[in-house]
Amino acid sequence: MQRRSNEIEEEEEDGRRGLESVRESQLEGRSSGTVSMNGEDCVYVGVGKGDSSMEALRWAIDNLMTSSSTLLFLIHVFPETRFIPYPLGRLTREKASQEQVESFMSQEREKRRTLLLKFLHACSASKVKVETILVESDSVAKAVQDLITILNIRKLVLGIDKSNARKATTMKGNSVPELIMRSSAADVCEVKVICQGKEINMEQATMASSPAKSPIAHRQNKDQPLDPFACICFISKPKTNR
Repeated sequence: MQRRSNEIEEEEEDGRRGLESVRESQLEGRSSGTVSMNGEDCVYVGVGKGDSSMEALRWAIDNLMTSSSTLLFLIHVFPETRFIPYPLGRLTREKASQEQVESFMSQEREKRRTLLLKFLHACSASKVKVETILVESDSVAKAVQDLITILNIRKLVLGIDKSNARKATTMKGNSVPELIMRSSAADVCEVKVICQGKEINMEQATMASSPAKSPIAHRQNKDQPLDPFACICFISKPKTNR
């Protein structure tokens, strides 16, 4: 999995702070050690193209941003670039020229910037402190599961559309929230699944699909300390005006 970060530049405009741009840069290496957010309470929200992402964000802002010190992270997973389009079809990334690759990657970054700005503006309008986490992966669920472990995520909010919500309550579908709820990551992270602005209860269905794990054991697992050797990745910091 390749790791990327983005930087959010803010500037004063008409007395209000505007989110001007989102830029990405390749991260080299990893910084190890216990993840620390300076004692701040952190909430993570998965965002993508669907309307359910904005509904999840708004729910998180209304229900989980309990104080001015609460920090919100937007998680966006985008697919790995394996092919580069050109007028006669597409080429594998290895066979495309450097110019073709750079042109396509620039277009994709601009699409992600445009997508993320609407979520960043929603946070800015609510005066919520926000940062972004961008992950390049072909599996959204697996990427989020890895982040839960790496970043010691304890509060995660995910949106789900109405067509998948009914299956989700029985855990018979394969949506991202269901895959995460069925994984071991859900044992250490409180996952909220939002449909049309309302939370849906998937915990009972999760227990039914895992009969060997009792609710008591499930709660105990959530209280257990996490691996102190986790590493912090993907995170970008907003630039401040000087």
